[in-house]
Amino acid sequence: MAASTVSTPPRTELISIQYLRAVAALGVVVWHAQGQVGVPETQVLQAGIEIFFVISGYVMWRILNKRPVSPGVFLQKRLARIVPLYWLLTTFMVVLLLVAPHLLQSTRFDLPHVVASYLFVAWPNPVEAAGLKPVMIPGWTLNYEMAFYLMLTAALFLKARLRGAVVIGVLLVLTVLSVLPLPPIAAFYASPFMAELALGVGLAMVLPRVPEGWLRHGGLVFVTGCGLLLAGGSVIGPEAHGRLVFLALPATLIVAGLVAVEQAGRLPSIPILKAIGDASYPLYMIHPVLLSATAQGLRLTGVEMAPWLYVTFALVVTSVVGWFAHLWLERPLIAAFKPRPRPSAPATRVLTVVANDARS
Repeated sequence: MAASTVSTPPRTELISIQYLRAVAALGVVVWHAQGQVGVPETQVLQAGIEIFFVISGYVMWRILNKRPVSPGVFLQKRLARIVPLYWLLTTFMVVLLLVAPHLLQSTRFDLPHVVASYLFVAWPNPVEAAGLKPVMIPGWTLNYEMAFYLMLTAALFLKARLRGAVVIGVLLVLTVLSVLPLPPIAAFYASPFMAELALGVGLAMVLPRVPEGWLRHGGLVFVTGCGLLLAGGSVIGPEAHGRLVFLALPATLIVAGLVAVEQAGRLPSIPILKAIGDASYPLYMIHPVLLSATAQGLRLTGVEMAPWLYVTFALVVTSVVGWFAHLWLERPLIAAFKPRPRPSAPATRVLTVVANDARS
């Protein structure tokens, strides 16, 4: 039958990845909300950053190898997804710095710092405690992401069989360099976080080669990763190299396990988690401002909440606002800046040429 020759196109979106993005973003929100009200911080929640980086490496490598793409188109698509919303939010923060600086405690207006923030370049924040953080504080992770995108774009100029080894090699070299006494900006990029991106790339290279029968054990891998993450979160300190061992390696097992569960057809449907995962980028970017605004709003209205009630309330507020930001800002901006395919020749013209060739 003719229908049997038509193959179903592979799914480009992994629901498991969206679930993990949701959990990672919400974990970071809870962690920051705890610190805001003086609740002892649940250290394992900071592993949301590790999950984000592993996911980024995994997803980007899948995209890079899904179909042939030019370096320019690849980079343009990445910029369309990240830059418009980030620049809009950064501009909002810059305006606040100029007209109402008393509302912001995490930064002050400094022109070189503002320019570097727009360019995704690590730069000293004028508020000393903030370190090398941009105007939008959570954007420090995007500085790593943008460097990673540029690295992948450069890798597209190489032969396909060399790309994986070169990308992972460069990321690991940067990680090794992190043990050296480097200047602050160089030390930012020579970081163990680069190895977390490498873990995601390696996972994307290995997972498709896993025998199908082994996918049935995805649940066990996922649970093992969760157990190791909980154990690691109980001993982790602020030192970044420790995060690589105690948080990033378990995060890689978590991503691998849940993706395998989905590929085995055993992933449950959780629409609200999928929705939050879809909105995870704006949710993550705006959550510090929302947490601050929520706390100030409660103080102005005289409403007092128990610490954990406040954390729950803040979690709901950030989730709802993040979802509407996804609908009303992120999606329209992506659609507006998404690269347009070049128009192809009209079908009628092609048929005419074929007909003329047949008569010759």
